[in-house]
Amino acid sequence: MGVPKFYRWISERYPCLSEVVKEHQIPEFDNLYLDMNGIIHQCSHPNDDDVHFRISDDKIFTDIFHYLEVLFRIIKPRKVFFMAVDGVAPRAKMNQQRGRRFRSAKEAEDKIKKAIEKGETLPTEARFDSNCITPGTEFMARLHEHLKYFVNMKISTDKSWQGVTIYFSGHETPGEGEHKIMEFIRSEKAKPDHDPNTRHCLYGLDADLIMLGLTSHEAHFSLLREEVRFGGKKTQRVCAPEETTFHLLHLSLMREYIDYEFSALKEKITFKYDIEKIIDDWILMGFLVGNDFIPHLPHLHINHDALPLLYGTYIAILPELGGYINESGHLNLPRFERYLVKLSDFDREHFSEVFVDLKWFESKVGNKYLNEAAGAAAEEAKSCKDKRKVKGQENSLSWAALDKREGEGVASRDNFEDETEDDDLFETEFRQYKRTYYMTKMGVDVVSDEFLADQAACYVQAIQWILHYYYHGVQSWSWYYPYHYAPFLSDIRNISTLKIHFELGKPFKPFEQLLAVLPSASKTLLPTCYQHLMTSEDSPIIEYYPPDFKTDLNGKQQEWEAVVLIPFIDEKRLLEAMETCNHSLKKEERKRNQHSECLMCWYDSDTEFTYSSPWPEKFPAIERCSTRFYMEEPPGTQKVYLGKTAPPCKVIQLSDKEQSNWTKEIQGISEQYLRRKGIMINETSAVVYAQLLTGRRYQVNQNGEVRLEKQWSKQSLPFVYQTIVKDVRAFDSRFSNIKTLDDLFPPRSVVFMLGTPYYGCTGEVQDSGDVITEGRIRVVFSIPCEPNLDALIQNQHKYSIKYNPGYVLAGRLGVSGYLVSRFTGSIFIGRGSRRNPHGDHKANVGLNLKFNKKNEEVPGYTKRVGSEWMYSSAAEQLLAEYIERAPELFSYIAQNSQEDVFYEDDIWPGESESGAEKVQEIITWLKGHPVSTLSRSSCDLHILDAAIVEKIEEEVEKCKVLTLRNHVS
Repeated sequence: MGVPKFYRWISERYPCLSEVVKEHQIPEFDNLYLDMNGIIHQCSHPNDDDVHFRISDDKIFTDIFHYLEVLFRIIKPRKVFFMAVDGVAPRAKMNQQRGRRFRSAKEAEDKIKKAIEKGETLPTEARFDSNCITPGTEFMARLHEHLKYFVNMKISTDKSWQGVTIYFSGHETPGEGEHKIMEFIRSEKAKPDHDPNTRHCLYGLDADLIMLGLTSHEAHFSLLREEVRFGGKKTQRVCAPEETTFHLLHLSLMREYIDYEFSALKEKITFKYDIEKIIDDWILMGFLVGNDFIPHLPHLHINHDALPLLYGTYIAILPELGGYINESGHLNLPRFERYLVKLSDFDREHFSEVFVDLKWFESKVGNKYLNEAAGAAAEEAKSCKDKRKVKGQENSLSWAALDKREGEGVASRDNFEDETEDDDLFETEFRQYKRTYYMTKMGVDVVSDEFLADQAACYVQAIQWILHYYYHGVQSWSWYYPYHYAPFLSDIRNISTLKIHFELGKPFKPFEQLLAVLPSASKTLLPTCYQHLMTSEDSPIIEYYPPDFKTDLNGKQQEWEAVVLIPFIDEKRLLEAMETCNHSLKKEERKRNQHSECLMCWYDSDTEFTYSSPWPEKFPAIERCSTRFYMEEPPGTQKVYLGKTAPPCKVIQLSDKEQSNWTKEIQGISEQYLRRKGIMINETSAVVYAQLLTGRRYQVNQNGEVRLEKQWSKQSLPFVYQTIVKDVRAFDSRFSNIKTLDDLFPPRSVVFMLGTPYYGCTGEVQDSGDVITEGRIRVVFSIPCEPNLDALIQNQHKYSIKYNPGYVLAGRLGVSGYLVSRFTGSIFIGRGSRRNPHGDHKANVGLNLKFNKKNEEVPGYTKRVGSEWMYSSAAEQLLAEYIERAPELFSYIAQNSQEDVFYEDDIWPGESESGAEKVQEIITWLKGHPVSTLSRSSCDLHILDAAIVEKIEEEVEKCKVLTLRNHVS
């Protein structure tokens, strides 16, 4: 969810909130969470303004993989790495998604038209349609498989990934990415062994992640995001993470800022000052300026000081409320109403500024009422006042109620009769001003009391839905705010007794969401059988896909902030229209149209198998994959346990209502059962803490008898008493015949040693009749001879490659140390000259032997020692050959060392020389040199030189297998 301009406002209000991420200065984190959609968008369409831009799927996947590697390396999580891709969203979010995708398709179409009108020749390949980044498309299905491949590859080949539990919640799992992450955090917090000092880092681009992180009330929570530069000329987004500056925003500091912001309340309120409650109310106030689920209140804009107004009103009214407004995700309606009443003064203050202009205009034109409608409103108001005198009744939600109320007695009537004409005109114009807003924006003919009451109820219901979504998860999958605009603050009244109820419903299937949010311009992203529903005149839902539509800035400044005026989808009609087409779906399409659960993966050294590549032509198979994984909940019907056997566990503790953390635990368990298993556990009086069965182990007694002993998990998990199955008797026939050591280890069976001194050696069981009564067996082990590497270890310096500092190479080559450093890295040469560049293309003519940002080196050529780079004789020979081939290039760069990018025509300025040909010759030489095919490695790894590896192989070949017989174990 996004809150436009919110991040900029808090960055300027609290300038010390963010810190630039610097190498070796990053705090430790236990868990890293990625909101993946921002990465997918950046890597697939980095520059939407360039209609010539084209990109292949394998390039997108490779860039995403690289981005994930960089983020993982920056944070280095110790325990959990959670990747979340947006799945099917709640219906409340789909309206915003629908508007955004319609606008995206229209903007792309307009840009292409303008390019063709200018005479530009566009590529023949189809452009990348960013609308395909929606659950259920073929692109997302392919990306899902490639991300699973990437996770398995990293776990199997990268040691830094092997000590971490990886969770991958893909597009098949319903829910927005950031909210799936928060659901995971809430479920972890509900566990009895949760560490309150867990250090969280959440990556994402949405400003509302600040609010989401604060709802967790975790002490150690930080946000990671790319640097955002405000103001100035819009620049192309940088896709390469190495060229990106990252910022860490510490929510612990944000909490202190909020505490300081509202510190004046400490001396004003009579109830306990609780910063956690203040933060909850701060989050609530952030929703009132608009977000992805509801429009902003009229004239309440962040860039027009809406947030200081909200905070100032809160400080003024809270001492009168007797408590806080947001009670852990639940609105206290009486207090919320009093806050809104106080805040509604803004409506009149804003209109008074308009009214001053109206009065000035009246003085110029000499007309009492500036338009006929205002005059009619004044006459209607006068009639309403007369009726109220007769009946003595008022309705606070009617338009007449906007006038000053009649008091009782002669004095109040006299006061009313003494009202000035200006006050009467102000009230009349104010009523007409709001009436015009509702009539023009919402298209109503009559602004009645019932209409206003419905507006107030809908808006408050929306705030409650959002609060619950943030604090506890989805309260209703089907609810949505049914208007493009919000009511005036002064019209949100009589809400303290509202009964707010939601039906949970169920999430859309992927194809249902696609048809609900995509425009007809993106129809090819849908299965063929549905496409006609978007374009055919006979389609029962054709009006939901207008080829052209209007937008309304509604007080905003940027076009992307405008309201997209397209009709809301009717869920019932949509599903009925799709029903007639569902039978035409192919098998692969039916598979894409399903939900699945989160995938959990971890490294298991005992597991080894071949993981097939999802795209063999581009990505190799993983020959030795060591990943264990399972779905947290299998798709389909959920059961408490399967068949007649429940998972065995050992009870270690009982908990009841007397425990201090009872409410927190029960809430977490209830949500887990309801959302994960579809079980309502109702009232709970006892919680059982149990250890799950992890396996069995054979134990031998003194008589040689064998028994199977259960092994229990060290972690205890909570289960409510009414969901457990007592006295489970699980029986496995595989172990029924094993009574003695002879049964377990029959003669001639093959075994391997798990103890000392021959750990890992294979052996064959012999006749053990003479020792078996002692609980022992006789085994003949085959013990391989270990190579003797002592001499090689002592003399390895003789075979190691010698590395020298850059200044040593520079002295030998007769160049500066700067040139050695530049040419062993990257050097970019653009086309044309600096004054007259030809396009944005730049060629890299560096040797690429070192990579500072990636922290990688090329073994045999470069080595990083601390912060200094060292170079081998092979690197020296390569540089010497390069100097001989392109001396003018070295000479020019030496004279222009202050430049970052160089240009062909500046280096080779003569008409007889072609800079483009020279650059192409250098690139051809570099690609043909063996060094271009060498692999890179992390500078943190210690890699043996090739000569030493050869010596080790020679020693191994010398070893013969030695058999040790009659060894009794």
